[in-house]
Amino acid sequence: MRKQTNSEAWEDWATVNPLWSILTEPTLRETGWDVEHFFETGEEAVGALFAQAAELGLPRQRRRALDFGCGVGRLTRAIAARVPDTVGLDIAPTMIAKARELNAGLSAARFEVHASEGLGEYADGTFDVVVSLFVLQHVPDLGAIEQYLTELVRVLAEGGLAVIQLPYTKPEVASPRTLRARLALRQRIALGLRRSGVSAGFLYRQLGWKPDMPMVAVHQERVRELVSESGGTVLCTMADTDFGGVSNAYYYISRSTELKLPGSSS
Repeated sequence: MRKQTNSEAWEDWATVNPLWSILTEPTLRETGWDVEHFFETGEEAVGALFAQAAELGLPRQRRRALDFGCGVGRLTRAIAARVPDTVGLDIAPTMIAKARELNAGLSAARFEVHASEGLGEYADGTFDVVVSLFVLQHVPDLGAIEQYLTELVRVLAEGGLAVIQLPYTKPEVASPRTLRARLALRQRIALGLRRSGVSAGFLYRQLGWKPDMPMVAVHQERVRELVSESGGTVLCTMADTDFGGVSNAYYYISRSTELKLPGSSS
């Protein structure tokens, strides 16, 4: 039995627990996020992002922004407070519907379903700001991640700034073979039920089934190589390790090769 496609999985997440799937705080899986607190975390993240951007002297203009993998608009809302024409893209139509509902009246932001394999609908240099946090890591195919990374640099304007997060290491799951086998069997049964028409909500709440959420790590050297090949420059890299032991890198990227941050880390 084939696994869920990425779009199928995120459509199901949008149905069963959209906010938690976007920001997977372990203690909130059962109770869910308070919506106001959820959007506050987006403001905090984007505020920190733009503070670092100010140190870099970027972006030179704030005309258009792209939030790639926007979910329900956690970051998009905060970006739109700073950039007057902000686009949020997501592969799950239900996520986009919820984003429009939760951000109704926000004139600076618009939300669109991303149905293609690239960003061919946007010309080179379209956006002054490009943001993609906790998105590419869930694309199950490394080649597709690399393609998206290349595309995100391509649509970045000269003198603009892209901030892209990707894990570079993740812990190995060390569980007994019998336990792994039982969990895999349970997941296969639940997925079979899902394909037969049983609702995602029932399976999630009653059987503990979860839609697919892969985690893919990419070496920092490979990210830098791809950015350079795409005409961009990694100005600095911030790093952290999350509650699950995943080591994340946040790449601050510009298309202007003249811009360097003295003492930038890698």
